[in-house]
Amino acid sequence: MANTTAFERLLARIQGILNARDLSVGGDEDQIRTIVVDEVESYQRSAYTGADGAVAFHDPEDITQRLMAEITGVGAEIEALIADAEVEEIFGTDGELTYRTTSGETRAVPTPVSATAVLNTVQRMVASASEQLDASHPRADGIRVILPGGRQGRLSASIPPRIDGTVSFVLRLPQKMHVTLDDLVAWGSLTAPAAEFLRVLMRFPRPKSLVAGPPGAGKTALLDALLRAITARQRTIVLEEERELTAPLLLGEYWATSKVEDLPTLIRSARVSSPQMIVLGELKGAEAWDLLMAGNLGTGVLAAVHSDSTAKAFDALADAASPAMPAMTTTTIREKFSRTFNVVVYCGMDTVEDKAIRQITEISVVPPQLSAGAVAVTPIFARDAVGEGMQLRSTDVGADLEYQCNRALRRFPGVTLNDLFHGAEVPL
Repeated sequence: MANTTAFERLLARIQGILNARDLSVGGDEDQIRTIVVDEVESYQRSAYTGADGAVAFHDPEDITQRLMAEITGVGAEIEALIADAEVEEIFGTDGELTYRTTSGETRAVPTPVSATAVLNTVQRMVASASEQLDASHPRADGIRVILPGGRQGRLSASIPPRIDGTVSFVLRLPQKMHVTLDDLVAWGSLTAPAAEFLRVLMRFPRPKSLVAGPPGAGKTALLDALLRAITARQRTIVLEEERELTAPLLLGEYWATSKVEDLPTLIRSARVSSPQMIVLGELKGAEAWDLLMAGNLGTGVLAAVHSDSTAKAFDALADAASPAMPAMTTTTIREKFSRTFNVVVYCGMDTVEDKAIRQITEISVVPPQLSAGAVAVTPIFARDAVGEGMQLRSTDVGADLEYQCNRALRRFPGVTLNDLFHGAEVPL
């Protein structure tokens, strides 16, 4: 019997004992360790007597530590990935683990692990968030979990009867990015004139910009860079379900949801806290309507939403907000959003040989709409596809937005928005 097989059988036996005694893995660790030590010693005695052809472990203390890590921790393989600062997402299907790095590469853990061990690990993470994952509750949808080292993660998981296998999960690990607009220029995601345009927008007293794109395209990184471009005197309240944004706020606060406060509640509280700008890391539900109300009441708004294009971002906003206003048509809601946001930035993503390439593909302004159909936008900077060069497509941002930009530039005599579009640099 190979040591790996012996280890898995020993782990399964100990888990059976814990279940039979109704002991929680999040409970008394000393009590669990006593059981583990006793079972390892029992196995070693059986191996020395030659029972069942068992082979003794060379280092039983190491086996004890590994068993404790599997039972009370998050599993050795997953824990190693969590500890790696370059890993931003972990995917698991039964015993097969893959992960995506901050550079966009997707890699597989070479050695499969026990599907049962993965299930137990995921259930422990769910239990640590005071949630449940079992046959009567076969899913966890984006719950916040605290990981080894105090790192936070966002976990989504499924088990039978929802799926056919043992367990499927995605664990997102927020990165402390410290990204600036200059970094995005250096990485080829923006051109210098495009970055200057975004920087000027963030100098408005109450900017109203929307970031859109598919999952994993870099929306959070862009939001963080935009936050770092605001003025120190701007009172900003950032609202998130999981803390991912890291920009320092000299006059502002970070708020997170809890079991007693969801995003709509936080937005309503923020509106009466004298903010100049409210930031939402991700819009995906009824909170979109509350953010719309905040924007219409004179507060600056900056938010991200999943969508397939800049124009379709407004469809996504209307769909998210419609449950909050069932008597209002999505066309009317979409029109209201188009009057609130004046700029949309789209983050694109493509995959080349298992590597995700992320770039900002479009910066568009939202002109007054001439019809009640789909929202029309005017691309100012755009690229034909991820990997292609970004070009200046238009300088027509509309009279009102041009006035606001030039007003933000007034401390630089003789410099206008048009100058920035054509390469002028100012120390904003």
